[in-house]
Amino acid sequence: MASEGIMERVKGYYGKFAETGGLVESCCSIMKLPGSGYAVDEGLYTLDEIFMVPMNALGLSRGCGNPLSFATIQPGDVVVDFGCGSGIDVILAAHKVGSQGKVIGIDVTYQMIEQAKQAVVDAGLPDIDIELLVTDMRKTGLPGNFADVLISNCAINLCQDKNIVLQEAFRILQPGGRIAVSDIVLTKDFDTELQERLRLNWAGCLGGAIAEEDYWQMAKQAGFIDIQIVDRHILTLDELEAIACCPGKEYITDPMEEDFTGLQGKVASIHFTAIKAPLNPDTK
Repeated sequence: MASEGIMERVKGYYGKFAETGGLVESCCSIMKLPGSGYAVDEGLYTLDEIFMVPMNALGLSRGCGNPLSFATIQPGDVVVDFGCGSGIDVILAAHKVGSQGKVIGIDVTYQMIEQAKQAVVDAGLPDIDIELLVTDMRKTGLPGNFADVLISNCAINLCQDKNIVLQEAFRILQPGGRIAVSDIVLTKDFDTELQERLRLNWAGCLGGAIAEEDYWQMAKQAGFIDIQIVDRHILTLDELEAIACCPGKEYITDPMEEDFTGLQGKVASIHFTAIKAPLNPDTK
C-alpha cells in the first residue's frame, strides 16, 4: 500500500477511537487505576505521573513506553512530541519545562488533538506555553533548529516513511538537541506472508515495525549521533496479541491466532536517545 493510503487508514482508525473518548480495555500493557475504571500503562508511568493526567487522556492511552523517564527534560526547554495522541506526554513534559519553557504536540488525527486540547485544559496548566497542532510528522511546518528535546511514544512505527520522520526530527532540533523515543522494532526475520498479513492492519503496532538495524541506520542517515538504547524488551505472546490490535479490536481485523506463534521472540519494545551534534565551538 502506498504511503498516503497507509496514513489515511491509520488516521481513520485512531480518529474513530478518539471520538469514543477511549476504551477501558487497552491494547497496551495495562493496570487499572483505582476507582476510575480506566486502564493505563503498567510500569511505564509512576503513580505521581498518572495522577497529573486527566481521565479523558488516560482513557485514550496507546503507548509502548514513557519517554519522559529518560528524556532529561529541563526547566525552560522547548519540547516537541511527535504523535502526541491524547496528550499524556505533552502534559507531563509541561510540568517539567515550567513557565519558561514550551511544549508542542503534533498528531495527524484531528480528533486526537481535540481530545488533547481538552486534557490540557482539564490538567490546569495556564502558565505553561502549550501548542497542539494537527500536522504530519513527515512535514510538520515547524521552524528548524529550535527545539531542545523531541519525544515520541510508539508513533513513528505507524508511519511508512520513517526515514523522513527522523530527518524532520533532526531538522527541527537545535544543535545539541536530543530525541527520546519509545517504539516497536523487529529483532529477527519472519515469514514474508505473515509480514504482509500484519501490514493489512498497519494501525496495529506490528504492521509498520521494521528491523531494528534498519531503524538505527535511518537515524544515523538522518544525522543523529550517540544513539543509546535505554531499554529493550522482547514482547511476550500476550503483548504481541495486544499491540497487533491497536487501537482496539473494534476498529481493525483481528490477526490470525497462529500468526503470533511465529512472532514470539522476534519483536521488541525499544527506548532510545540520540543527539543532533552541537556546533563546533570554533565554527562561527
